[in-house]
Amino acid sequence: MKRLICIIFAVSGMASLRAQTTESGQEYRVFKGSTGKEIKAALIDKTDTSATLLMENKRRAVVPLTSLSAEDQEYIKGWSKEKALFLQKCLSLTVRQLLELRGYESFPMTLEGNSIIITAKLNDKDARFVVDTGAGTSLLHTKIVEKCGLKVGPMTEKVHGVAGEVPAGWVEVPTLAMGESVFKNRKILATDMDKDKPENAKDSTSAGLFGADLLSQLDTVISYKENRIFFRPDNSDVKRLDGESAKSTDAGVEGEVKEKDEVLNFRIFKTLDGKSFRANIVSKTSTVITVKLAAGKEQQIPVANLSKEDQEFANSWTEAGDIFLRHCGALKIEELLNLRKYNSFQYERRGNHIFVDGTLNANKVTYMIDTGANTSLLDLVEAKKNGCEVGPMEHKVYGIGGSAPAGETVIKKLTMGKVELTNRRTLATDMTTRSGGQLDYVGLFGADFMRELDAVITYRENRIFLIQR
Repeated sequence: MKRLICIIFAVSGMASLRAQTTESGQEYRVFKGSTGKEIKAALIDKTDTSATLLMENKRRAVVPLTSLSAEDQEYIKGWSKEKALFLQKCLSLTVRQLLELRGYESFPMTLEGNSIIITAKLNDKDARFVVDTGAGTSLLHTKIVEKCGLKVGPMTEKVHGVAGEVPAGWVEVPTLAMGESVFKNRKILATDMDKDKPENAKDSTSAGLFGADLLSQLDTVISYKENRIFFRPDNSDVKRLDGESAKSTDAGVEGEVKEKDEVLNFRIFKTLDGKSFRANIVSKTSTVITVKLAAGKEQQIPVANLSKEDQEFANSWTEAGDIFLRHCGALKIEELLNLRKYNSFQYERRGNHIFVDGTLNANKVTYMIDTGANTSLLDLVEAKKNGCEVGPMEHKVYGIGGSAPAGETVIKKLTMGKVELTNRRTLATDMTTRSGGQLDYVGLFGADFMRELDAVITYRENRIFLIQR
């Protein structure tokens, strides 16, 4: 082996020492031997003690790690075969494809202004909800509750919003369903969400707020770029999927499986007659797909028997998706999005609220991530303390409890990691007084900024991803 190593590192006459890629996508880089000799090659596999290199002449060599420079050993240590394969073969897959291949159920989300609207079933009646990460618990609108055949209890509770507090009462909810995700026998607070609002600010069609308590339970992922929201039905109160309890011996992934939830490696399919099952496509013809079910069995299914959405998926099924499932399915959402050049931030959960550190005019601050805030909003005191000039309080912000006066301000510079926003106009209002206590954050990082930065929010991994185009 020592003789082979010497031969490898005696190669010279390289055109360039810069990294480049092979036709199949492996990255060529210059490796240095312990004697200082160099070779351009691509790393294609590794063990704890050796690396397999693909040279430019297409020959392979297994090299002991101890024969390489300290820098090369560090590179090999951090190299992942799964990530390399993903970059080579699967980078064309969308976030939606990646998540649906992992067993999430997805739904289109409508943006009204910047508010996320989804349609669910409240007591088996169609109901529109605002997806609100800033609402610690879900909340129902009393007017819609009554239309869905539910009763509101005594209004002895209180809920707080940016404009103040309002009385609320408990509602016994037999079922709240979003696709295959079903919540049973829940107690949810209800209030008049239009109380004290002017006519032009009232919303008589929304059933309430789909809050962080439900979003967290379903390991929700929100993707602004694709206007879709993703849930894990197996985390809801009722599992309606066929074969949900059955587990495959290999989970559809070759190699190390990082996730304990093997069910995540199977996509949810729906048929025209309303049935659902988890499976992966293993082959297809123009009219029939062959799938591997979660229980491990293979079955042929006519494409025409699937829902319209699944027919489209089957017709567009590619080798890239198959490679992803077989080789890269163990990658976390964080790894998948980081490979797509997103900036990734670990957020802090306080109760069900999401907080991320950043800066405001070069001062270190903390923001609450709030999809329910149509526009970002600063606390009046915090805005002034961090160098934002606030104009006359002649504007209004609306929320639970009606409206509150606000003044226009300009954020000269806001950063989160490498993401930077400059000269953004927003409003500032007195959030401290109406919240009933001292704030430990500067304001709301709202849906306007998240849309601009193609935000992705994941509850399973407690992360938010932003990308500046």
